[in-house]
Amino acid sequence: MDGDTMGNRIISTRRAMLLGIGATLAMPALARARVPNTRTLSLHNTRTDDRFNDVYYADGVYEPEAMAALDSLLRDHTADEVTIMDVRLYDLFAGLQVTLDKTDPLRITSGYRTRATNEALRRRTRWAAKNSLHIEGMAADFKLPGTSGRTLARAAKSLKMGGVGTYSGAAFIHADVGDVRAWHR
Repeated sequence: MDGDTMGNRIISTRRAMLLGIGATLAMPALARARVPNTRTLSLHNTRTDDRFNDVYYADGVYEPEAMAALDSLLRDHTADEVTIMDVRLYDLFAGLQVTLDKTDPLRITSGYRTRATNEALRRRTRWAAKNSLHIEGMAADFKLPGTSGRTLARAAKSLKMGGVGTYSGAAFIHADVGDVRAWHR
């Protein structure tokens, strides 16, 4: 083999290696979702029409951009105020979607609430607690179309990750990451 052929082969090998590295770095988020130890979540806030359908946890780390997007999605839409939500709530949501084998988005009707928003809600309904975990960024009310509230509540209770509440005549359930407990009002 002459020097020119050998040089071309080395350049081709380097080029192939660089292209391989480039392709690996450019992997889409969908491919990352298949990596073990990765959690995905699909949510839709029915009050604001905000949506999230992506990886939020990968390789032992909660993805900062995903956390910011999720916290914004669960914001107090009345006061337009965002808080840092308890990540265990997102894990509960993901656990529900896995348990129920559903990829449809959970429909969030209420996430974080400021104390003022919670007090206003307490004046309108008997369901809102004075010291609600919504105020602490640890609770949400939601539904899953095509899944009964009873089935959704049973699945949430099976996770033993916090409180689960159901309400007569309501299409949603409440779930929080406080003490494990259940109630029906």
